[in-house]
Amino acid sequence: METESKLLEILFEKPYSQDILSMATELERNSKFNLKRDIKKLRGIWELRWSSSNNRFLSYSPFIDNLQILNPSELNAINLLKPKGLKRIIGTGIIAKLNPLNDIRVGVKFTHAGFIGPKVGFANLNALAKIKREQTGWLDITYLSNCLRICRGDKGTLFVLTKRIDEKLFTRFQEFINKFY
Repeated sequence: METESKLLEILFEKPYSQDILSMATELERNSKFNLKRDIKKLRGIWELRWSSSNNRFLSYSPFIDNLQILNPSELNAINLLKPKGLKRIIGTGIIAKLNPLNDIRVGVKFTHAGFIGPKVGFANLNALAKIKREQTGWLDITYLSNCLRICRGDKGTLFVLTKRIDEKLFTRFQEFINKFY
């Protein structure tokens, strides 16, 4: 637990620290995560705080909320990039269906992508398109607590995310995603 506390502190105070990788790896080594047992703990809003990727869409930025909103009971998710501080689902997003594959691996099939706009009158301004050519991947959940998730993607990227408690945003997500499934 001491390593997790230190990692959380560094993620918020020094988000580009070289120490993040070694601390995340240490937590992964001692992890007891099991997808079948712990799947409900994945529910919620997860903010990307660090990534080993050089891709700017997979990296932390102090100006952008890079969120994964997961609802494992419905097996759906959205990756959302939005301006920091907005309490709405506005930005660019990619919607996905989830599929548990083994004790730590979740399959991901991306179904829709594009711009998610604000509500104007009774309608949302959206430019989400169905993805025509199948886009799939997987994610190994290598560590999970109530406030921290570490995972590795199918391309080798290590992700460190912190959990946000925002039931209102989660409810908006669920209402939004229900329009697609």
